[in-house]
Amino acid sequence: MKRVFNILLYILVFVSLTALSSFFTFRILGSQKTVTVPNLVGKSLVDANKLIFQKRLYLRIDGEEFSTEIPSGHIIRQDIPPGNRIKEGRTIRILLSKGPKRNYMPYFIGLTIDEAKKLAIEKKIHIKRIIKVHSDSFEKGMVIAQRPTSEERGGDTITLVVSMGAYPVYYRCPDFTEMSLEEAKSMADRLGVELELLGYGSKVASQSPKPGSLLKKGDIVRLKLQYKEEQQLQWL
Repeated sequence: MKRVFNILLYILVFVSLTALSSFFTFRILGSQKTVTVPNLVGKSLVDANKLIFQKRLYLRIDGEEFSTEIPSGHIIRQDIPPGNRIKEGRTIRILLSKGPKRNYMPYFIGLTIDEAKKLAIEKKIHIKRIIKVHSDSFEKGMVIAQRPTSEERGGDTITLVVSMGAYPVYYRCPDFTEMSLEEAKSMADRLGVELELLGYGSKVASQSPKPGSLLKKGDIVRLKLQYKEEQQLQWL
């Protein structure tokens, strides 16, 4: 009988202690203040920490993502929406921005303008501007410079400098009518002009353009030929 009484007494004491513990636990929890969750989106980590500290809350960084709208080091999202009421001491999990995703620029120099445009389309880069300049080192239509360079982190636009070829050099057209065909060819090679031969013969009878006209490299000079003997007969 005494043993049963002791067991009942132990049970009563255990239940009482449990009830008392629960009472104080709920009392302590109930005494914690509730605070309003601030809006952390778009704020830097430093500014967010200041706000959270004032609210007696905690921050936890869950990761990072690229963003074209939120600057690097600023908050993209928070797990507890702003305006919610929560107890002090809670932890708000956040996601930080790594800024826009930027890759290194491709190397465009040495490509033709068509090749450069094709590469830009493949890399989803917009050619913002094409600047054309003369160059003695690059053929006409080739890319000779770019901005940003291939060693820089770029966005999605680029400016290309494209060669217009060497500066044109002008000459006074010589009098080919005083030359043999071989002499005329030699002179044309030195000037960098092309000859268009009309008729047959070893002597230049007439030419177009006229002697003294302006010529530049690559121009065409038309020469009318005749045999030396025919020319001598005309002089008789």
